[in-house]
Amino acid sequence: MNLNSENGITIVDIILSVILISIFITIITVISGSIEKSNSNIQRDNEALYYAIDTIETIKGSDFSILPKVGTDKIQDIQNLSDGYITDKNGENTPYYRTITVQDYTETEKGKGKEAEVLKKVTVEIQYKQDNKNKTITLSTIKTKGD
Repeated sequence: MNLNSENGITIVDIILSVILISIFITIITVISGSIEKSNSNIQRDNEALYYAIDTIETIKGSDFSILPKVGTDKIQDIQNLSDGYITDKNGENTPYYRTITVQDYTETEKGKGKEAEVLKKVTVEIQYKQDNKNKTITLSTIKTKGD
């Protein structure tokens, strides 16, 4: 059996190894960065959704009388339900801007001719920036006078 002479590791072997390792590290770094960015975006979306759900639940748990009368669409004089930047538990502003709109059922197309001040549609919109784009989460619920 005739074996070629082996001179050990050559410079070509070292260069090819370094190139392959560099490509592998670059691919892993790009994938890790992409996963981290996706996780961050999902976390921001979830936090905005949490604020919208929390606002809806606060309104559903409140008395019907806090909702505006026919002809107006904003909740007045209730600090934690006002439009503006949402404050966190420490009292500091978050990057989430909340807008609450209330519409009496009689002001909708289906509610024409019905009794006013019995049924209200409440819409909560949370706006925020993500990757230099404006994003919005919108949730609506119906609140009845008997709730």
